[in-house]
Amino acid sequence: MASTSQARDASKFGLAELRNAAFRLTGQLSLELNPARSDEWIGLDELCDPLSGPSAALHERFSAAGFGSSRRASSASLLLRYGWAAGFQIATWLEHKLVLHLDRFAIKFSQSTLVEGVWVQSARLDEPSSETEGRILLLQSLLNFTDPIIVSQHHWSRFSRHALWSMAVSSWAAQFAAIGERLGRRDEAIEDARHTFALHPEIERAAPEIYVVRAGSSSRVCQKRSACCLYFKGPAEHFCVSCPILPSADRLARNRDFSCPTG
Repeated sequence: MASTSQARDASKFGLAELRNAAFRLTGQLSLELNPARSDEWIGLDELCDPLSGPSAALHERFSAAGFGSSRRASSASLLLRYGWAAGFQIATWLEHKLVLHLDRFAIKFSQSTLVEGVWVQSARLDEPSSETEGRILLLQSLLNFTDPIIVSQHHWSRFSRHALWSMAVSSWAAQFAAIGERLGRRDEAIEDARHTFALHPEIERAAPEIYVVRAGSSSRVCQKRSACCLYFKGPAEHFCVSCPILPSADRLARNRDFSCPTG
C-alpha cells in the first residue's frame, strides 16, 4: 500500500523528549544522543562481523558466562539481547503512535552481556495516518533494525533464520507486554504485537505463543518461544521458562514459580 504517513527528522521532532518519556517504559534501557565515551559502543557493521574485535570479544563473553557453548547458542544469546534493544521503537509506537526508524546507531552491552543502551546517531519519525499503516511501518522499522544481524549470524553460526528470528521476536513480544503493562494497557499491547507480527509470514512463524499465567491475585505474561535458545546445553544445563521443548505442564509450573512466587 502507498504510505500516507508524514516523515519527520527525529532531531527536529524532539527525540530527546521522546527518549525521556520512553526511558520509564523500557526497563532502564538507555537511549543516548551524545555519549561521553564512544569506545564502549558497537556499531552495526561491527555487530554484523562476528570475527571483528568487538563482536568476537562479545561472543567470548557469552561463552564464558555459559550462554554460548557453541556458535549457535552464542548467536541465540545475541539475538535475544539485540531484540530487547528495539524497546524504544516499541515504546514510541505504544505511547505516541509514532514510528521511530533508527538509521544509524550503536549498541552498548553491560558487563553481564545484557543490552544497556542504544546510541542514536541518525533517526527519523513517521506519523502514520492509521493504526494499520502504523503497524506496517513499525514492523518495517524492526525488520530494518534486525535483519542485518540475522543474516550475519545465520552465515556465521549456521543456526536457522527461523531460530534466530524467534529469539528476536520473543524479545520484541516481551517488550510489548512490559511496556504495555507500564502504560496500564497490557492486553491491548499484546494484541498490538500479535497484529504486527502477523503482517510478515517469517515473523509470524517466529513469534512466540503469548499467554497470561495467574497465581492468586498476581498475573504475568509468559511465552513459549517458537525455537530453543540452546541454553540447556551450557554448563548450567538449565531450561528457560519459555523453552518450547519442555512439556507444557512443566513449563507452566516453572512459569508460576518464576513469575508469581508469592501467588
